[in-house]
Amino acid sequence: MNIKEKKFVLALILAIMPGVALAESTIMEELGSKAAKAAMDQLKFEKGDSNILVLTDAGYAQIGDQTTQRALKGIMTETGANEGDGNLLRVLRPYFKPLWFFFFNKSTGEAVYMQVDGKSLNKSLEEFKALSDDQVFSKISKANVDLNYMLNHTDEGNATFNKAAFNGNEFSLVSIANIWAQPESTFDFLQATCFHDHLCPGVTSGYMLAKYMEDKLPITNSSESYKVVAIPQWCKDDLMQIRWDATPGKSGMFVMALTDAEKSALKAKYNQTDVAGIYIRWNDTAKQGDALVLGFNWTSMYGLTGTANWKGPSWASKLVMDVRMMDYWNKPEVAVTTLKEFKVDSGKLAMLQNAGMHPLKVAGVL
Repeated sequence: MNIKEKKFVLALILAIMPGVALAESTIMEELGSKAAKAAMDQLKFEKGDSNILVLTDAGYAQIGDQTTQRALKGIMTETGANEGDGNLLRVLRPYFKPLWFFFFNKSTGEAVYMQVDGKSLNKSLEEFKALSDDQVFSKISKANVDLNYMLNHTDEGNATFNKAAFNGNEFSLVSIANIWAQPESTFDFLQATCFHDHLCPGVTSGYMLAKYMEDKLPITNSSESYKVVAIPQWCKDDLMQIRWDATPGKSGMFVMALTDAEKSALKAKYNQTDVAGIYIRWNDTAKQGDALVLGFNWTSMYGLTGTANWKGPSWASKLVMDVRMMDYWNKPEVAVTTLKEFKVDSGKLAMLQNAGMHPLKVAGVL
């Protein structure tokens, strides 16, 4: 093949590639449309129904080399659900996990889950349109996931969780759906919850810790930001990455563990309050800041939510606690306390963050 022929072949390939990409994205949009239509049929709702929540990992999951964000367009077109209205939320999953869609009707409590069979996408658009739902989705399941309903119908709740009705996503999807359905629910909290990939009391503790810090040491100018030394780590830390943009990659968060012996000693020292970490309001212009070592009293929170001696089904304890903790979102002082307050300069900040140093010893609390 001479140079002229090679150039022609290359030009032909480049001309074809956009068409291939367009075909793949069109199939993804049709996939979202199929999922939406199936849910609308099973849950009996019309476009624009404000009682409907859509959860999906579309845009995160990949099928082969195909990204899946285009499926969101199909869902939005059919249902009217969208991020701006807070009723279409993407739940973080790694790219290699299956693509799924979850639709929840808060007026009935019913939900339908669909997991995509990736092999169904290896077709032309017309062939794909002709496929039935059970050819496109490897699993389609329906259940009532309203928490009160499940607590009153424990056999159904047990079946949903114990038989993996949503292919292992039960706690994730049921927890987010039930909090979304509460009138007090807020988008910022749900956004952080989806980043964490589920809602547990640990995420809510992060919300309360953040609000406490924001009240005690509010950001007052553009030179200030929050930095976190998360010691020990728990689910709270994912919320602060979203709320404060305090990410490890931007030196906004440093995550460290404690030994069991250290945890026990600290809990005894601070009257059953768990050390939650060191929270710093840092002024990057002045190169100084103010730090709080905060604690979270789980013993108190179990008591306030009535979950200390839970007697109900095992799958429900954290869900019940999630809902009841909402009463304390704006009353963080019921569980959050300042264990120590101190000033931070560049040298002290480096000591708090650097490997080989123990932050709580640097702060003087251990």
